[in-house]
Amino acid sequence: MPIRQIKLSGLRNLQPLDFTMNSGVNFIYGANGSGKTSLLEAIMLMATGKSFRTSHIKHLTSHESDRIDMQFHIEDESMGECVLDSLRLKSGDHLLKLNGSVLTAQSEATHWLPVQVIDPNTFKLLTGSPEERRQFLDWGVFHVEQRFLNHWKVFRKQLQQRNAVLKQKEVEWLTTWNKGFVESALAIDELRQAYIDRFKPVFENILQQLDSSLSIDLHYHPGWDKDSDLGQVIERQQERDLVLGYTQSGPHRAELRIRTNKQPAAEILSRGQQKTVVAALKIAQGALFQDETQRRTIYLVDDLASELDEAHRHSFCKLLEDLDCQVYITSIDKEKLIDVWKPMNRKVFRMEEGKLIEESQSA
Repeated sequence: MPIRQIKLSGLRNLQPLDFTMNSGVNFIYGANGSGKTSLLEAIMLMATGKSFRTSHIKHLTSHESDRIDMQFHIEDESMGECVLDSLRLKSGDHLLKLNGSVLTAQSEATHWLPVQVIDPNTFKLLTGSPEERRQFLDWGVFHVEQRFLNHWKVFRKQLQQRNAVLKQKEVEWLTTWNKGFVESALAIDELRQAYIDRFKPVFENILQQLDSSLSIDLHYHPGWDKDSDLGQVIERQQERDLVLGYTQSGPHRAELRIRTNKQPAAEILSRGQQKTVVAALKIAQGALFQDETQRRTIYLVDDLASELDEAHRHSFCKLLEDLDCQVYITSIDKEKLIDVWKPMNRKVFRMEEGKLIEESQSA
């Protein structure tokens, strides 16, 4: 069971809660504004240090409190058990602990909580900026390839240093920084390319199960002319980089292009079809993660009933059930989803004015 117990207080309109969660589906229903999404937000906050609803963490703290306290008890089939504690103050100060020891990096908590979010904003994966798709790609690489994080840290440092040299017009230093930049960039690119090659067939299989009428092509673009040597590319662009003050080409400009009939999927597909494609991408990423690590993804699904029609909802839920992963799923209408899941593999919670109430299986 990924998350066995959640304790939290001080987050938005949620009342203090302490609940044992189900290892399968945790179904949370209630009226708009009752706090359903805030519970999912708490899980995302612990997992990534970020919210999927706001970029301002201070807005998460309730009006009655100056702090958010969270404690998660986690049981992972491969990694074992741990307790994650998080304290966030309105001032912006943050303390994160693993089994009582202070963590210096959010990535250590993220490793324990492989969380995927599916909510109305998730569909920016198709319609949003290349950064949205890079983040999606890097989630997969980070969670299945241990070397990726260190390579990424080295690359970010090299990029920052090269950009600083460009801004200061210190041309004599560029040859030195170019060498390190290219080496770290190619390491990142190799891991991303290998991941996409493994991801494509999994995605295609999942998409066929959700909607066999859709045909989607995934194309990975490394962030520079793929037929050219990166070292030669940045040499050719050096004068322009000096004018701009930043590096134009590299893994920070990579793109996962999602197309249908050789056109961007966001421009061709209907809103409903876009939702189906994004659902397939998210499920496929969890399936590949599970296959390669023997661990389970945690899915946070906010208001699925409004995002997929009935036929696609049933297919979607069946795929998640087959993954045997932990799911937190919200809805206004209890009946629209409750019968999709096996009774022995779910817990049902009702949210009323920020208070979480567990219902009996017969309720």
